Amino acid sequence: MTAGVAVTVALVASLGAFIAQSTASMTQRASASLPVDWQVQPGPATMGALSVHEAAAAVAKAARVTKQQAVGYADVDGFEATTGETVQTTGQGKVLGLESTYFQDFPAQFRLLLGNPDGALIAQQTAANLHVTIGDTVSIHGPGVAAANVRIAGIVDLPNADAMFQAIGVAPVAAPQAPPDNVLLLPMDAWQRLFGAEAAAGARRSRIQLHVGLAHDGLPGDPEAAFAQVQGAARNLETRIAGNALVADNLAARLDGVRSDALYAKVLFLFLGAPGALLAAFLTIGVVAAGSGRRRRDQALLRIRGASRAQIMKLAAVEAMCVGVGGTLVGLILAALLSRLFLGAGYFGASPMGWVACAAIAGVVLANAAILVAAWIGASTTSVTSARRMTGSARPRLWQRVYLDLFLLALSAIIFWRTWSTGYQVVLAPEGTPSSSIDYVAFLAPVLAWAGCGLLTIRLGLAGLRRGRGALAIWL
Repeated sequence: MTAGVAVTVALVASLGAFIAQSTASMTQRASASLPVDWQVQPGPATMGALSVHEAAAAVAKAARVTKQQAVGYADVDGFEATTGETVQTTGQGKVLGLESTYFQDFPAQFRLLLGNPDGALIAQQTAANLHVTIGDTVSIHGPGVAAANVRIAGIVDLPNADAMFQAIGVAPVAAPQAPPDNVLLLPMDAWQRLFGAEAAAGARRSRIQLHVGLAHDGLPGDPEAAFAQVQGAARNLETRIAGNALVADNLAARLDGVRSDALYAKVLFLFLGAPGALLAAFLTIGVVAAGSGRRRRDQALLRIRGASRAQIMKLAAVEAMCVGVGGTLVGLILAALLSRLFLGAGYFGASPMGWVACAAIAGVVLANAAILVAAWIGASTTSVTSARRMTGSARPRLWQRVYLDLFLLALSAIIFWRTWSTGYQVVLAPEGTPSSSIDYVAFLAPVLAWAGCGLLTIRLGLAGLRRGRGALAIWL
């Protein structure tokens, strides 16, 4: 009985550790792959907006910040370059101003293809449009600004251009669908010389953003809880800046997409692991039921010696607590070993305390329910006189007489055939976009098959014991 309780506790505890570890891994990967967590853009100065330094101070008070950089954005009419005997021009573009430390703080924002990051950099698509390479000169044309010539020091790729050039504070349906094709990156001091005056005056074509990296070590492992924490910090920042700046919460948007995947994973893991835990619980109940004959004899001896029903139940309660506590401790130790072996982490570090408590409660409740119920039934139906007349024969149970096992197997086969004939699949990919479609009726087929096979095994086992006792004794 203790072994059955231990297996049940180990399965429940290991399932909780696996779910917690999987969701924590999803949260960690989602947050680690994000180049910039927040993008904060102060409003125009004419509207009483915060300065860049004030916005940076508000961000530091609202959340744990690990890195923060000011980035200049300027809209220009286009770029021009002369190569050989030809002159190439482009349409509207953007010029970014970056500090020299930006590439160390946010390395995933750029991928250097040619040259070095010290100096003016040009996007790969823009370089192809202008037919320029390292050492060529590009002219910047902007309204109210004289054409400025810069020498190209390197060519870069922008893998995160969608988020870098997103329209902050605009509804997603109204935001531009594609990043700009023409992008030039300048050192911050050069950008300030060209566009700093416009940005300070609150011009709409020139502005400065704060790119913020948050501390991820304090995020909860559950994507749902991590999303709530990051979103709460963003709302705290919005309250501090009081509408004088706009916030693009890239981290919350990424976690919002991950938490639906985590919920699906939890449901899948529970459907896969719960039958094993239930089977272990039924096995424990079966072991207790197998000792009903011994229990009846013990209770009969106790009743003959004058024991009351309450005294018998107290003895059963002591037995149940010993089995429950012992099985729970063994199960938790087994779960810790499995967690260390398969998950590479300690059990109590990989699993939340809620799952530990559920596993312990499941073990204690299972032992008490199995033993005390059997003891109470025996004590209630057994008297001294009936105990002396105990016989070994027993009438077949109701499920055996109505052939419930064969009915469940037939019903399971019908449901499985119906599900298979419709071509049902859990994961669909309409037009290349994966989505999940869960038909809970489809889970009835394996559930009924489990129950039917279990009852059929009991029927065959009892039949073999009744008709083959001699052969079984010889084999044993």
